[in-house]
Amino acid sequence: MTRLFVPAAALAALLAGGAARGQPLPETPPADASLAPCVAALRQRLPEFPEVSAATFERHTRAAQDLRPVIEAATAAQPEFQIPIWDYLMRRVDAERVADGRALLAAQSAALQAIQQRHGVDPATVVAVFGIETDYGRVSGRYPVVSATLSRACLRLDSAERRRNFFAALWLLQEGHVQPDTFLGSWAGAFGQTQFMPATFKAYMDGAVEGARTVDIVGNTADALATTARYLSALGWRRGLAWGVEVRLPDAALERFNAQESAHRCLEPNQPMGSCRTLAQWSADGVKRADGGPLLGEGGTPGWEPGLRTALLMPAGSAGPAWLVTPNYQAIWRYNRADAYGLAIGLLADALRGQPGPRTPWPTDDPILSRREVRELQALLQSRGHCEVQPDGRDGPRTAAAIRAEELRLELPATGRAGTRILARLRADTGTAAAAPACDAAAAATAAPPAAPTPAPR
Repeated sequence: MTRLFVPAAALAALLAGGAARGQPLPETPPADASLAPCVAALRQRLPEFPEVSAATFERHTRAAQDLRPVIEAATAAQPEFQIPIWDYLMRRVDAERVADGRALLAAQSAALQAIQQRHGVDPATVVAVFGIETDYGRVSGRYPVVSATLSRACLRLDSAERRRNFFAALWLLQEGHVQPDTFLGSWAGAFGQTQFMPATFKAYMDGAVEGARTVDIVGNTADALATTARYLSALGWRRGLAWGVEVRLPDAALERFNAQESAHRCLEPNQPMGSCRTLAQWSADGVKRADGGPLLGEGGTPGWEPGLRTALLMPAGSAGPAWLVTPNYQAIWRYNRADAYGLAIGLLADALRGQPGPRTPWPTDDPILSRREVRELQALLQSRGHCEVQPDGRDGPRTAAAIRAEELRLELPATGRAGTRILARLRADTGTAAAAPACDAAAAATAAPPAAPTPAPR
């Protein structure tokens, strides 16, 4: 097919006119030439997505960026699978996130009550998703969603799911649910305050005001919370059912039922029993709540009936805490398909309700620091002459390098880990701080470019 090359302004007018008259549209090569063959292949798929106009396709692919190298690197470094689960949970279910979540519960109280009535998902769970996904909107992604979904589709052109997300991203722009300048997200294309893939958002979008023509999960928190609740409901959420409860096992033989990741799919409807068991079975074997209370009967967890199917979750094996989890945990897990993520949502929701964290300790003698403690550690590092470190609560590569330097000086193993051990040693090591040269604030701020953000868990 002949390619037409015209100035951008003339091309926009031509596309609009051709779309209105139903005339053939010019094929526009993407700005990144490496994407051209893939864009041409996807252009041939347009008839499968009649809701997306050819004009929309051409307009939004011509400026696309090739993010395939970013996606391949980030896929291999997702934090849910790369760091110990206790570190992941400590950083995400900390005092700051709990305090911020409680403030949001109060600020969005009316909207959350209406959302619960409509979809059956309690406010604490919906807010916990918001907190874990983007830290309540603070970290929502920086990649153009069209470029991300296009690049993912180009990595696997045979993937129907990836094609759906790419064409859904185009449709969202076309229909005005998102705006080009703010349609940014993770490397995988998840966007908005609670990180939806475009096709999922297209299928489950729900506004705080029922019947609204557009739903804005980028700029409208109530819309993001409503859409999240609707999606969790579609994933199998049951009204009034707890996601899980920490338990104690009386017999190590029961550990054979440990069902991690996809093994707890037995919690979904119409699945074989597999590793799942009823509460009556667990109770008959002597399993109790971690606080010593019974699973069933007086003092048990509200809503838990003898026939309820549950799964045992021991992400650190016998050395760490254990939970019995319900179909509501499975609904949370399906949002992002990682036990670290599912437990973070459940435990943050519990904390927002004022419930305690795990009673059984995790198997580590050097727990990772909270964000508040990381800021203290970074200030101590800066006071020892590591002027490239900024006390921002994010332990990136510059902080890790400074920690390793201090560990070597203190004759400790050089791990670069922001844990309690190095913090305690630097707190006690006051003499070195006094002898270190002072950092100039302006120079320290510009000593090196900002550290790259942790890849979004998508």
